[in-house]
Amino acid sequence: MAKGNCLVVGAGVNGLSTAIRLLEDNWNVVIWSANFSPNTTSDVAAALWYPFLSAPVEKTDLWGAKTYEILKDLSAKPETGIEMVQTFEYFREPQENPSWIDTVENFEKITDDLPGDYVECFSFITSIIEMPVYLRWIYDEYEKLGGKMQKKEITNFSEISDEFDLIVNCTGLDSGKLLDDKEVYPIRGQVLRVKSDIKEMHLDQQIPTLAYIVPRSNDMILGGVAQKDNWDISSNSEDSEFILKKCREILPDLADIEIIEELVGLRPGRTAVRLDKELISGRPLIHNYGHGGSGVTLSWGCADSVVELANE
Repeated sequence: MAKGNCLVVGAGVNGLSTAIRLLEDNWNVVIWSANFSPNTTSDVAAALWYPFLSAPVEKTDLWGAKTYEILKDLSAKPETGIEMVQTFEYFREPQENPSWIDTVENFEKITDDLPGDYVECFSFITSIIEMPVYLRWIYDEYEKLGGKMQKKEITNFSEISDEFDLIVNCTGLDSGKLLDDKEVYPIRGQVLRVKSDIKEMHLDQQIPTLAYIVPRSNDMILGGVAQKDNWDISSNSEDSEFILKKCREILPDLADIEIIEELVGLRPGRTAVRLDKELISGRPLIHNYGHGGSGVTLSWGCADSVVELANE
């Protein structure tokens, strides 16, 4: 017997992951969203497992660790579009070990034979998630479990009918206006989809010099920018040139790369991820938003926490 009827608002990677976990926990689940794939922020994500622009660390590391293991398991299924790859993250000054060092596999520091003026490199294994493939898989899993979807936009959570016993808010950036949450802000990202046969991932995750080279099955993603409070979703040629310049500092062989497409998305920034429960019109409303640049990285861990709150 079902525990009750649940409405998940939002169909990005966190909404879908949460909805699947609730279905597995024996809830009847419907997703409402103004946009579904391929028109979500998740569709244009690079995307990789790496905690980025999210807080607080003591929680994001736990959610991230859970997600890392799930993505690693899913990488055994080609239909998910997930691959575990050798990754190199470069720094221009020596670094302390990252808080997530015990989560990733084969972590080591390298100081020899580094490109440009980089002086240190973290080498480790992490996952690349090819979002067009992964989102198709996750939609299929959701529907196989009996989940329903409806294209619908809400303006207030209190307007939702009483047919639902539980509401879960996974609206990302839209939570700012839905809840008048002043802590929510956009972090504009732009990436280039290019042709390449490079197999390793290369990163510089320091904001002023942000660069990432993310190989996929039939193309590669070059990024990026992280522009706080920038709502512009059009591509910018200056950003594209800046991305190419930074990526070539890591891999000079990218000099003659062919650009297929420019993509722009707005990361849902917040001072801290909001994952909590309140009552609205006598019903529980669970919030799961504000993941910054860590949407995929935190997705399954946050979904498990939503289920825990739903059962309290």
